[in-house]
Amino acid sequence: MLKGDPTGGRVQFNSAGKNPHYQITLQAGGNAYQVAVNIQSDDGSEVLYTVDHAFVPPDPAALAALPMGLKGLPNEPGGLALDFVRETVAGSPMVEKSDMTLLPKTLPAGARHNDLNNEVVDLLNRAVQDPDGVIYAFGDAFADGGAPDGIHDIHMNQGNPKGSHEQDNGIWQDGGLFVSLPATQAWVAVFIAFQTESWNTDDEGNPV
Repeated sequence: MLKGDPTGGRVQFNSAGKNPHYQITLQAGGNAYQVAVNIQSDDGSEVLYTVDHAFVPPDPAALAALPMGLKGLPNEPGGLALDFVRETVAGSPMVEKSDMTLLPKTLPAGARHNDLNNEVVDLLNRAVQDPDGVIYAFGDAFADGGAPDGIHDIHMNQGNPKGSHEQDNGIWQDGGLFVSLPATQAWVAVFIAFQTESWNTDDEGNPV
């Protein structure tokens, strides 16, 4: 997980001009990190997403107490790690598949009519404008060379079928974005999954 002060963002594609992500820049501990948020699937499946504007984190006090920067999270319940299938807040699921909206893969990534891109851009702008705005990015750290550069896999990381990202399956390791906006006393969360991912998984995160 990466906690940081948001400063900007842009759409970025890979070297082949595919697999678009919205790259959010976070400042933490004097370093700049990148948070790569999927805004289109790279495997042909369609993206499911929801943006919860009335979000209540499972443990807001623990999040607020964390220092800025990267923190490794144990893949187990009772901590800050996320699990779309197993996590509850006040007795209700943290996120439900039925609340998610389908983003058709035919929409150009980065275009203003890409609703997921719109939501991420608008949320980032709110966080930048809030003098105390903080983004918590859950996922997997990546490094292009040397020290970690940031976080990617900001999406559900379990339930992948065989032959399609099945090596990424596991429990209590899902990704997401939590945004704290103290100026309005609000939290907003972004959850992303893919249609190919099952929400019925075993103890290793594989589809049942």
